[in-house]
Amino acid sequence: MACVEFDYVVVGAGAAGCVVAGRLAAAPGRPSVLLVEYGGPGRNPLLRVPKGFYYTLRGDRYLYRYLTGPVAPGGAPEVWLRGRVAGGSAAVNGMMWLRGAPADWDGLAARGNPGWSWADVRPAYQAIERHSLGPGGGRGAGGPLGISVAATGDPVTSAILEAAAGYGWELAEDVNASDTERIGYTPSTIAGGRRTTSYDAFVRPALDRAGRDGGRLTVATRTRAVALTFDGRHVTGVRTVDGRGAVRDLVARREVILSAGTVETPLLLERSGIGQPELLRKHGIELRAEAPQLGERVIEQRGAALQVALKPGVAAASSLSTRTGQVAEAVRWLASGRGLLATGGYDLVCQFKSAPQADRPDVQGLFVPMAMDTGSKEMRLARHPGILFMAYPLRPQTASSVHVSGAGPDDPPVIDARFLETEGDRAAIAPVLGVARAVLGREPLAGLVGAEEFPGLAVAPGPDTVRYALATGTGIYHAVGSAAMGPADDDVTDPRLRVRGVTGLRVADASVLPGQLSGNTAAPAMLVGYRAADLILAELLRVLLVLVNAGGPGAPPPDQPARELDDPADEQRAAEGGREPHDRLVFERLAAEPPGQEGVGGPDDGGQRDRDREPLP
Repeated sequence: MACVEFDYVVVGAGAAGCVVAGRLAAAPGRPSVLLVEYGGPGRNPLLRVPKGFYYTLRGDRYLYRYLTGPVAPGGAPEVWLRGRVAGGSAAVNGMMWLRGAPADWDGLAARGNPGWSWADVRPAYQAIERHSLGPGGGRGAGGPLGISVAATGDPVTSAILEAAAGYGWELAEDVNASDTERIGYTPSTIAGGRRTTSYDAFVRPALDRAGRDGGRLTVATRTRAVALTFDGRHVTGVRTVDGRGAVRDLVARREVILSAGTVETPLLLERSGIGQPELLRKHGIELRAEAPQLGERVIEQRGAALQVALKPGVAAASSLSTRTGQVAEAVRWLASGRGLLATGGYDLVCQFKSAPQADRPDVQGLFVPMAMDTGSKEMRLARHPGILFMAYPLRPQTASSVHVSGAGPDDPPVIDARFLETEGDRAAIAPVLGVARAVLGREPLAGLVGAEEFPGLAVAPGPDTVRYALATGTGIYHAVGSAAMGPADDDVTDPRLRVRGVTGLRVADASVLPGQLSGNTAAPAMLVGYRAADLILAELLRVLLVLVNAGGPGAPPPDQPARELDDPADEQRAAEGGREPHDRLVFERLAAEPPGQEGVGGPDDGGQRDRDREPLP
């Protein structure tokens, strides 16, 4: 069995993992970093087309399709989609960039998670963003990730905005800048008319540097993480298998960081012996560390949709409704990077209160000036113009769970998907169809709207809407919480994202978030990745500075207190860790240049080739 060593091994090249890997690789001293991704490198040009996600979501090439248990009594299993490609779900999603409300970040810190308040995370968001609206309103303008707010200006979208303003919602230039009832064009991860991901923003620039100045980032695609490897309770690395069936033990001299997402992260931990003892015994897995909440407390949103057709003769909001229009828009996009294909997946986003007495918005809605084909089982556009509306509670409380069904990586997960079981969740979704109909019924929009295609007026606001959402609705693919952080002994991770019960292991993805943050999860996931790199580099600096002052030969695992270096066994482990000759120089550079300030720059490179290193040596 081949064995390869790196300073850090990051599992999962998704929204968070790419940020972690890119920032660690850019740190002073250029530590060696391996980024492991089960999917491919994502060279298909269609992945760069913003509106192309309507097509990529149909197939399996870039997706996990996880079956859940039935949601409604007597219902069929549902499907949770996740990205399986470099860039993760952010390479195939609707590109919405919603950072979460400051009140929710402050609430996360107040639950016993210091370092996660809005004051803590806002600078990280600003460091990530290169926003088309420029600085101000909490936005960042000099970061590596392109964010744009594209005002299409078509008559239907304009009519929606005017009707919503008449209904009483604020027209917001930047919906991230306030926490009021508001509507505006959706901020999206688009730059120059092309989708951009954290892989583009953080990994590709790091690979460029690797060729120029000796940086050491390796990306292994089509490589599956099978299980973690251990020395006692210390995580030493990851066992992987690649597409050719070659098994390798990848050694992490400093840390392993799991960024595989809310579904895959708990599965990998459980296969490695971390989890609920009874469950692991059932599947013949040796217990390494007890984690009673692993895979539990999963919070997903549940949506209800409504669609109307536009009246005959109304100028179509989307020429994508016809084959001729699709060809014309494709030619326009290829020639200029402009047009409907260059806009986000969901043109307008709104947040509103489910009841007047609510302190702040608790529902998110989306308006799309196009209709879906109601006769197709796949995601296909209708041949006629229309408006699609979707809404879901922002901060649901009903908990789902995700667990292994066996000890092998090919054993499917057991997902117990649960929705709308609390009174608050039902109260939040109950009025959404009525709200949509009220906006659609206001001028100038009312004059454009024809028949309601689904669900129909027979589904009234209230209990009917709750039943409709359970029976025909969908999860929004925003699940969080399966490895939630917290101060309690039974929380899977601590506020520094370290997995309890073992050393040398962190989780950095949406699974560490114990609740929804009033929006979508792509932006918070990237934020978690950025903050994880901050935490790792700060701890590395602390340990190495102590080591430099003590004249020690090497560093212990970074989550061990520096005072434990007095233990001869720790010094022996450090000495045997294979420290390279440049480590002493690393210490000096770290002391001179504090981590967390080295931004990973460079503009979005459009279709720049992926230069990942696959397969591993």
